[in-house]
Amino acid sequence: MEKILSELKKGRFVIISDDKHREDEADLVIAAEHITPEKIAFMLDHCSGIICVPMSRERIERIGIPIIQRLNHDDKTAPFSVAVDAKECHTGVSAYDRYLTIKKLCDDSSTTSNFSAPGHIFPLYAHPEGLKKRKGHTEAAVELMKLAGLKNVAVICELMNSTANLISRTDIDEKMKKEKIGTMMREDDVKVFAKNHCIQVINISDLL
Repeated sequence: MEKILSELKKGRFVIISDDKHREDEADLVIAAEHITPEKIAFMLDHCSGIICVPMSRERIERIGIPIIQRLNHDDKTAPFSVAVDAKECHTGVSAYDRYLTIKKLCDDSSTTSNFSAPGHIFPLYAHPEGLKKRKGHTEAAVELMKLAGLKNVAVICELMNSTANLISRTDIDEKMKKEKIGTMMREDDVKVFAKNHCIQVINISDLL
């Protein structure tokens, strides 16, 4: 745990994995206050592309971003608010534009006047009772920020097998590459990715 928190304080990525009986996925995580355009580009290269920003529901409501009502109460359903772009963005899609939006979400003085919607960054709200009530990546990311003494705003995105991820794996043949591209990283894939990029991994169960 000390290593994980140290990496976050230094502005580095960590990986949060969850139980194979829940989502069985792993998220690349970094503190929002340490985000850079280059780190967003890394996430876009190796993840699903759906970059989310976990924080408290109170913070989202203080900014004034509308909460999206859930159609069901499945624990796996992510607690989304309306996606936003910072007003300074061009189209909101580039790594730099997404960086601008995240920095605005991390700014305590931001209000709805700083954003346009719908956009390309997805604020998520953690359950008020945290991991005790919902054992999701959203809650785990916010909990890690608290433990690290950082602003309780994180940036997360699901790791996905892609050409960029598999290119360095000499133990995989071409057939396996084709089968894996586009699938979510699980277990062995996560271990290989973490080792290749020197990223620390923690399971949600380690935070309970």
